[in-house]
Amino acid sequence: MRTIFTDRDGKPIYVLGLQAHNSSNGCWEMIDSAIDAVKQYHGNTLEVPVYWYQLEPEEGVYDLSQVEELILRVRASGLKLIILWFGSSKNSDMTYVPEWVKADPDRFWMAVAPDGEVTPQISPFCTACYEADKAAFVEMMKAIRRIDEQERTVIAVQVENEIGLYPLDRCYSETANRVFADGVPDALMNLVIPDSGAKDAGRDWYDHFGRHAHEVFTCWQFAQVIESIASAGKQIYDLPMYMNAVVGELRQELAGQSYSSGSPVGRVIDVYKIGAPSISICAPDIYIPNKAGYLRVCASHTRADNPLFIPETGTADDSFAVNILHAAGDFGAIGICGFGAEHTLKTDGTLTDASQPVADSMQILSLMTPALLRYGGTEKIFAVSQEEYQDLTHVLRKNWHITFYYTSRGKKGSPLGRNMRVARRLAENPELFNQRGRAIVYEASDDEFFIAGVGFTARFLRRADPHDPHPYTTYVSRASTELAALTIEEGHFDENLNWVCEFQRRGDEIDCGAFVYPGIILRVKLNPKPLNGYRH
Repeated sequence: MRTIFTDRDGKPIYVLGLQAHNSSNGCWEMIDSAIDAVKQYHGNTLEVPVYWYQLEPEEGVYDLSQVEELILRVRASGLKLIILWFGSSKNSDMTYVPEWVKADPDRFWMAVAPDGEVTPQISPFCTACYEADKAAFVEMMKAIRRIDEQERTVIAVQVENEIGLYPLDRCYSETANRVFADGVPDALMNLVIPDSGAKDAGRDWYDHFGRHAHEVFTCWQFAQVIESIASAGKQIYDLPMYMNAVVGELRQELAGQSYSSGSPVGRVIDVYKIGAPSISICAPDIYIPNKAGYLRVCASHTRADNPLFIPETGTADDSFAVNILHAAGDFGAIGICGFGAEHTLKTDGTLTDASQPVADSMQILSLMTPALLRYGGTEKIFAVSQEEYQDLTHVLRKNWHITFYYTSRGKKGSPLGRNMRVARRLAENPELFNQRGRAIVYEASDDEFFIAGVGFTARFLRRADPHDPHPYTTYVSRASTELAALTIEEGHFDENLNWVCEFQRRGDEIDCGAFVYPGIILRVKLNPKPLNGYRH
């Protein structure tokens, strides 16, 4: 796995965590709640905004005390921190700019609609605002370096938040119109945007980008703005930087209507790769609950030059519990954070019932982190999940049929109480196995599998050799199943992917198959020798 997240020693970090609410920073009670929530989600990282209006309450007068306190508080908790810069843009709006910016609209002017009306967002052509934004960002980076360079609590910085224009496809100010009339810049002349209907010739924006001309134009302008800010910050302290995106795979997929125009959505990532090279990742905020829609966004943001990082997603219910496992298992996500840490807790400080499925999935990812860091994005890692009305999932590997029988739909695995470790968990939570089935699987070899998940029992059946004259004998023999495994064990990995066995299963504990429950990894080491008994 190629990741941008590392600790102070350069070791990779698999980011799992939550994001604090938009305005929590500075209210330390809320930050402490967010920290507690991350730990109950089995995470290692907290994402927290830093606000331009608080950092620079008067022009040229900087207050870094909140940044300092935030870093020290998160460091003391043992978590890592990703700082989100809420500067000129927050969800394509200007709610976090300082009062002195809002009070001077002639100098810090907003985007203009086709009818001449202004919109409540800073125009990407307002150089004065983004230069001021950059100056404040630089001061923040100085503070982070001064406080944290040795400890490396802060592992990355998000530049702005969900940048773009909405509901607007581009700025129609006189300045913007002049730049648009100048045509496509040299840097974009070789770029082709799918489904544009364009001739892909000449410098005219419409000729070159067709129906997506306004979107590409807006992205290009924002890319230059972002590059100016990010590159200035990296000159002070070279931390990884990324942008988050309002996803484009929504409704009719129209920029400025379905989503913010200028957002680094899937089809325009190349514009940002060209225009903002200081940005390592264009990262989607995915709140689509349905699996097909969620994974479509994952696919559009997973590239060799853009590993998948999900800085915001849902924190509750089984839809997101399933989707984040597929993001990690099938798309090699290098990190996943849910939004709204504080609201995942009840008044007594424990997780809400709705939050538990996602917390369980985060624990699955945490347990599998050593394997994900080494093999994420390869065929050695895959995810499995239960669809509506689905009793089982069949997965075909080189030597084995693996069938995942979902415990919410049948009796397979019902004698789970025979395993005393499981019995204790069931006494605490009788509904432990009645979750939507899901798992991450690490295939260490053709005959050895490590499984972390919930809500299923896995059964193994050896595949017949292509030249076996009696395949039926293989398929009906109990010796061709997990009952003849060399070992089935519960345990965990150390940070170097070495296996640590905690409990060995034999006898009754394997009669009902390889059942899995939260909090463990199950190692299934099968016999690599084919069944030959009938030949003797």
